[in-house]
Formats: sequence, C-alpha cells, structure tokens
Amino acid sequence: MNKKLFRILSIVLLASMLLSACGNAGGGSVSDEQKVLRVWIQWGDNPQQIQTLFDKYTAETGIKVEVTAPIEQDKILPALTGSTPPDVLILSGGDLAKSFYKEGLVDELSGAIKTGNIDMADMFEAPLSQCRQGDLILCLPWGTDAYALFWNKDLFEAAGLDPEKPPSTMEELVEYADKLTVIAADGTIEQIGFIPNHSWSHTDLYVRNFGGFWYSDDGSALTVNSQPMIDAMTWQQQFFTKYGVDNIQSFSSGFGEYGSPDAPFYAGKVAMMVEGEWQVGPNFIPALKPELNYGVAAFPPPADHPERAGTIVNQGTAVVIPSGAKDKDASAKLLAWMMSPAIVAEEFCFNANLPTSRKAAEDPCFKELGPKFQVFVDLMSSPNAYAVLTTPISLELNDAMGTAEERILLTGTDPKTELDAIQAEFEPKFKEAMK
Repeated sequence: MNKKLFRILSIVLLASMLLSACGNAGGGSVSDEQKVLRVWIQWGDNPQQIQTLFDKYTAETGIKVEVTAPIEQDKILPALTGSTPPDVLILSGGDLAKSFYKEGLVDELSGAIKTGNIDMADMFEAPLSQCRQGDLILCLPWGTDAYALFWNKDLFEAAGLDPEKPPSTMEELVEYADKLTVIAADGTIEQIGFIPNHSWSHTDLYVRNFGGFWYSDDGSALTVNSQPMIDAMTWQQQFFTKYGVDNIQSFSSGFGEYGSPDAPFYAGKVAMMVEGEWQVGPNFIPALKPELNYGVAAFPPPADHPERAGTIVNQGTAVVIPSGAKDKDASAKLLAWMMSPAIVAEEFCFNANLPTSRKAAEDPCFKELGPKFQVFVDLMSSPNAYAVLTTPISLELNDAMGTAEERILLTGTDPKTELDAIQAEFEPKFKEAMK
C-alpha cells in the first residue's frame, strides 16, 4: 500500500475511534432525549388518544414514545422475527403471547416486573391468569372485558315478567326466553327471547357455569370433550332445536348492524343477550339508544349449582416485551408506567373497559360510568371470576371449536361426537406444545 495513503487511512481510523469513544462515554447509553420507544397496539379506534396518553410518559421522563395503532395481525410476526421489533407490543389477548413465547419471540416477564417494581398484588387475578403458564408470566393484562346478561325491562313487563328480576338460573332463562318469544301466525319469529351465540360465541361463559372449560384449571390438560363442555353445547343447541334453525337465521338476517341504533337488542327484537361492559359506556347504549329501559346482571348459574353465581370470564388486552427489543430496561420501565393505577384508570375509563388494577377500579371515573358499569367492576372480585385460558395451540384449537360449534347449533350434530373428534385430534398437539 502507498505510504501516504496508509498514513491518511490511519489518521481517519484514529479520528473515528476517538469520535466513537466520545459517543460511548458513560457506558454507551443513549441519552433520554435521543431515545425513542416504539409501542405497537393491535386495537385502537382512536390512535391519537393513545398517543396523547403515552406523551405523558415523554413529559415525565424525556423519553419519546411512538405509538402505532391499530397493527394488523399479519404484520406482527415479521416484526418479531426481524431486526427492529417494537419495544412494547400490546396484543388483543393472551393466546398469541404463549404462541410467541414458545417460538422465542417474546420474553418471560419476571425480570421486567422486578426492574419496573410492578405491584403484582394490585392486579385482579382473573385477567392475570390468562398470562400465566405454570410459574411463568408471559404477558401482563392491560384492561380487560367481561360479559353479563342484559335484559329489556319493557319486553319483560309486556310478557308478564317482573322487569326488575332477571332469570336466576339457566333453566329459568330458558323459561323466560319462551315467554319472551313472539311467533307470527305464519310461523315466523317477530321477537325472540334469547339467542345463545348472539352476537358471537359465549361458550366460555356457559361452560364455566357448568363447572369446567376446554382446558383444566391449571392448563395442564385438554378437556374439550369433558361433561361441562358437552353440557354447554347441549344447553345452547336447545334454542335452535326449539325455534328452528331456519327460522332463527331468517329472523337474524333482518338485524341491524352491531353498534348501530338498529341493533337487535336496541330495537326490541332480542329480549335478553350476553354482552360486554362497553355497552353501558358512552359510545353504545347511552349514545345510540338512550331511552332503552334495560338491566344488567351476572349470567345465572344452573339451578343445582347456586355456588356458581357471579361467574364471569375475562378476556382482553395483553402486553408483551419482544425478545428482540433493544433496551429491555427501558421497555420494562415503560411497561411499569402503563400498569400503574392512574394510567390504567385513565385509559380504560376513556374506553369504558374494565381495569386490571384493583386501585384503578376505585377511581371515581368508573363510578361516573354508572351503576350498570359498576355491576361489571364488582364481578371482577367475584370468587367465580375467570379468564379465558390459553396455550400455544389456542389459535388453531379455537378455530376447530368454532367450526364444531357451528355444526352443533346450526345442523344439529351430536355435541359429544363433535367434541370427541376435537379431543382426539388436538391432544397429541397439546402434549407436544406443552413439553
């Protein structure tokens, strides 16, 4: 090499090393002013509101947070397997968290919980349980949903029922549904008392009332074909057998859109329904049908198991830290800020969703949502509050159970036969996934 060129290159290299050393003074950390944390959220009808919330973290710490919401599910996996995953990922539920952990794409959170000094005793156990896998904590619940029974008091009164007394048992609900169903002279349905899968499946709630689930309580066994599962499917099937699948489908085809003033419960076409806490919040019934005369109560248990009164099933937002996040301590501190009672209260009062923090639940803002919302808040502390249990095979299993449920309800197939087939197919997959 030319000596002059060699000397020039040496000077450039030395200067580069000096600049690098200056830039890495203090252990190579990036200043808070330069640091940017990226938060991805699967949901988010109002992205600007969420960004404004996280701007408070910037104001408190000097660390900028960039929120992207909503993120489509098909973009999450490429990001987690790529070189630039988000620093914090907020999922719609815990099932994906366990699948991602199995593939090494998200962290177990014990270290982050310790770094952020997160108060685990402040969390309601039911939503937290969706994030547990044995002794591991794979996500943290940031807000949750639960379902209860809504009934139209005016339709109750018209049917000769006490409008202030919802059915107290699942058997009584069937009796009430008969009295609340109006059949025209030509045999078509004009009003129906109850449709068990309106507006979507609620098998998780029904099977809990029958004393089981499609996993054992500790998540160690697959129990798709257990007696509670058979009972839950059989109980739902009777409504379609009694009123006729074609009649119900024809009747349902005239329903208004969900979240519109013409939705069937709002319009008085469905007398009782299972729905979530958001319905009583400012964006649904109070805005779309403020004159609606209705009540809310826990879904009733079977007559022979009154001890199951107050059963609810939580499912909702789960926060994970991607394994490829560049600064795990910074992610952990942001996660701790998100889980603080004040931030939980602010975000989920705004959305009329349930808080996962006990201290947040005491915030006056939730009481301002009214006594019907308080029914859901109170149920969070019920001894019969559960979460939707999830495992690494949840996504695939849920698809199979959804298909089986459709056949059971709409074609009248035998529940036990359908559930036995799923158990046989998925038990080997479950055992392999849980090794």
